[in-house]
Amino acid sequence: MATYEPHDKFYRKARAMGLPSRAAFKIEEIIARNRLVGRGARILDLGCAPGGWLAILVAAAGPSGRVVGVDLAQVKNPPAGAITIAGDILDPTVAERVRSELGARADLVTSDLAPKLTGIAARDEARSRELIDTALSVAATMLKPGGAMVTKLFMGAQFKDIVDSFKRHFANVEVTRTKASRPGSSELYIVAREFRA
Repeated sequence: MATYEPHDKFYRKARAMGLPSRAAFKIEEIIARNRLVGRGARILDLGCAPGGWLAILVAAAGPSGRVVGVDLAQVKNPPAGAITIAGDILDPTVAERVRSELGARADLVTSDLAPKLTGIAARDEARSRELIDTALSVAATMLKPGGAMVTKLFMGAQFKDIVDSFKRHFANVEVTRTKASRPGSSELYIVAREFRA
């Protein structure tokens, strides 16, 4: 079994590049492998704090792109080129501001939303499912036809049901792991493409 080394190469690489966490390399790997972002892309990042994903998404979309991040927490040092909004995406005022900042429907919605874990498996799983459902319902209103979505999820009892819910909205749904995920972690990512508006 792989041992968890807290200061492994991804941690060290993030520190060296001035990124807030190793999470940046997860989204970098996913968008590169699946060619999800073109220059000029409009991207919505849900659960964007502390900002690691934003840095990668801004670089991928280029100066003509538009990257908007939303989180309950304030992003302390957002990367240049990213627009960050502190608030609840389910608040209609926040959602309206997101739409206004995007300027049009998004090409890609990413979600790194995760609950604060309590250690009570059933409760944590239910809360995680709630956040995934929230991200999916937001994407359904913000994505353009043919757009894509990347969402974090954890292996659990509701895994198949969650994947099926994405298949109702997207023509192509895959589940993947990233090299930057910690060894032994049950963290996975749904990569959903060809959104059916």
